[in-house]
Amino acid sequence: MSRNRMKNSQSLHWMGVVKWVLIASMLAGLGLFYMLSKNYNLHLAEETHRLQLQLDKINTRNAELSGDLVGMKSPKLLQRRLAQMHSSLVSWGDGRANWVRLDQNTRARLAQIGTMPNTALNLSSLPATANATPPVIH
Repeated sequence: MSRNRMKNSQSLHWMGVVKWVLIASMLAGLGLFYMLSKNYNLHLAEETHRLQLQLDKINTRNAELSGDLVGMKSPKLLQRRLAQMHSSLVSWGDGRANWVRLDQNTRARLAQIGTMPNTALNLSSLPATANATPPVIH
């Protein structure tokens, strides 16, 4: 008799209801996640576009500065600017220029010039200059 009552009762089957509630909540969660993801992608696209515009401005400025640098390296332009400024500087490759190698240390450069400092302290002597001629010993 108990089987007949269970079969003919008007009771709601809870497992079916729970299943449909879980399916509906899962679909709602997926929809919410989808909207959040789309919104995040939209913000990333705007930021990417803004950064791309900034990068284009930087590249344009670099091209301008590169052109200016090439113009500044021109020997003819340099000579013309030195002449306009009435400067005593000489351009690269001029025979009047005295080039010092940077790979030598200070003591080697002083020895080459001929102004090696004395090892003993002699405070009464005059300081050595770069243009002074070395003393001649007979």
